[in-house]
Amino acid sequence: MSSPAKRADRLAQVRAQVDYHQQRLVLYQRLHGSRPSARLSELEHAYLGARERLAGASDSEPPGIGASIAPRPD
Repeated sequence: MSSPAKRADRLAQVRAQVDYHQQRLVLYQRLHGSRPSARLSELEHAYLGARERLAGASDSEPPGIGASIAPRPD
């Protein structure tokens, strides 16, 4: 598999992780409310970590794979 294809696969995996952790957090909040608890804190931490991984994966994505580059002003 080529390097751009690996990066695209990794980005798709990280997006899926973000979706998964967000769904778990929302479900927990629906069932138990937003009262502070250790479990809620764990789920929030997992979701925020996944979002950070997505931001890092998106930042390292080379131009041409879902990213657009604005022309530089002269």
